[in-house]
Amino acid sequence: MSKIKLLIVGLDAATLDLVNPWVGEGKLPNLAQLMKEGVSGRLASILPPITPPAWTSFMTGKNPGKHRIFHFMEAEPGSYSLRYVNASSRCAKTIWKMLSDAGFSVGTMNIPFTYPPEHLNGFQISGMDTPSEKSAFVYPPEIRDELEGLLGRFTLDVRYLGYMSTDRRREEVLAEMERIDQQWLQASLHLMEKHPAEVLMFTFMSVDTVQHYFWHYMDASHHYHDPVGAKRFGDAILRVYERLDRAVGEMLKKVSTDTSVLVVSDHGGGPTSDRVVYLNRFLAQQGLLHYLENNDSALKKLARGLIHRSYTLLRGALSSAQKRKLANALPKMRKRFETAFTSFTNIDWSRTKAYCSEVLASPPSIWINRKGIKPFGIVEESDYESLIKFITEKIGELKDPRTNEPVIKRILRREEIFHGPYADQAADLILDWWEASHFSSSPSFPEQTTEPAVMIRERKPPEDSEWGGTHRLHGILIVRGPAFRKNVEIEGARLLDMAPTILHLLGQPVPDDMDGHVLEELFEPSFLAQNPVQRRSGDGSGWQQQVAYSAEESAIVEQRLKDLGYIE
Repeated sequence: MSKIKLLIVGLDAATLDLVNPWVGEGKLPNLAQLMKEGVSGRLASILPPITPPAWTSFMTGKNPGKHRIFHFMEAEPGSYSLRYVNASSRCAKTIWKMLSDAGFSVGTMNIPFTYPPEHLNGFQISGMDTPSEKSAFVYPPEIRDELEGLLGRFTLDVRYLGYMSTDRRREEVLAEMERIDQQWLQASLHLMEKHPAEVLMFTFMSVDTVQHYFWHYMDASHHYHDPVGAKRFGDAILRVYERLDRAVGEMLKKVSTDTSVLVVSDHGGGPTSDRVVYLNRFLAQQGLLHYLENNDSALKKLARGLIHRSYTLLRGALSSAQKRKLANALPKMRKRFETAFTSFTNIDWSRTKAYCSEVLASPPSIWINRKGIKPFGIVEESDYESLIKFITEKIGELKDPRTNEPVIKRILRREEIFHGPYADQAADLILDWWEASHFSSSPSFPEQTTEPAVMIRERKPPEDSEWGGTHRLHGILIVRGPAFRKNVEIEGARLLDMAPTILHLLGQPVPDDMDGHVLEELFEPSFLAQNPVQRRSGDGSGWQQQVAYSAEESAIVEQRLKDLGYIE
């Protein structure tokens, strides 16, 4: 009899919008069986639905204002410069550590934002924030030796992802994604057999990646739809879901009928929009953002334009490995290229009241350059509310030129989403791109300030690697086990609820500082009657030693995120 009490399978970005129809068509038999034998429903992510804070909220039961991870990047102290974050930025205890401390054996693999790995009573193999295969991303180290003896060298990145400009390269990406999925599946099955911890979680990232880059082949209404390419790649997303459904089936063979099984995603997925907003351009047009005076000669301006074009060309023409080698060999040139491309350092902070970090791929939020809070802040506290109101009103005036409908229909203030000791580290205004309205963003350049702040992409297949899919608020939740109801659909489940629900399932009290609650509607009434929810005092926010990436590690992480499309 297996000692595994709980098996969790993470399918990053999986959505019921695709799962339900394919289950109905018989294409995902293992997920279908779990849904029939258990409970399923949509699982609301945190806001905004971005990978690092979402998975961290799943693991902690807390909103980003309490765990401190808001995005892939954060501002360096005393600066407007951005740096990459990892799990050491997390200021909240994970359920893995809670369960380990309570005497459970725990093993996790490939969950985003678990690097450096925690020292658990079991094992942890960290996820996408791992700098490289050379990093110490496996605890305990002897498990790494064991897995490398089984699998050979770990592969963390899809080498060709950032330069899919031909069908051959797209085929290479899909083939390599399959190889990486098989790597993680083989590792999972080996660990389940040789290291069967009581609580296990294995995560696969390929759904997220394939939806980002292949959604438009599947969706005939998409502005990037390629009817010719659709013959070859129209089923690319389905193939990944089918492959991971088979992986779930293989894992189910390793557990007993008494094992509880959860399948979860951190957010959902859907098509990108053809509406593009240039937010720093918009802020400049409102007189809220100013660029440094540019007295360059015509020759220098021509050179800067060449840098813009060369940067874009290099991103599309070089493989991940080639771009990484270039970044490491020529750090000053890399910095110069990226500074010119993003124009972030061209902002005149002494005259700027509001700005965006447009290097982030998800449409950026707006920061107020507050005096006494930002390094060169100029906005007085007495002017803050009126400025927020002004920006909100003006954003509402951004219209789709085809329909005259507002492009951005909902604007959330920081305090509407986040609370806790780190809430003030979030942006001041968060623009809803995931539910109320759909739009994307792109970097603004000083020389283009007079151009429209809203542009409509041409309806044609992209020439380079472009996102055809993006995140949506609702992911998936499927649970099956002796404690759970059978063949039931639920509504209203949240990612924040998963940590307290997992603790309750395993007979552990729920810390009272978690923002989520136990999803009692998942459980059989008899289980709840015998196991009432218990509470205990929380662990507080805490602070651990932050492990900053080295310059080389930052370059590697940066290239991975660029290839994945998460930063410009």
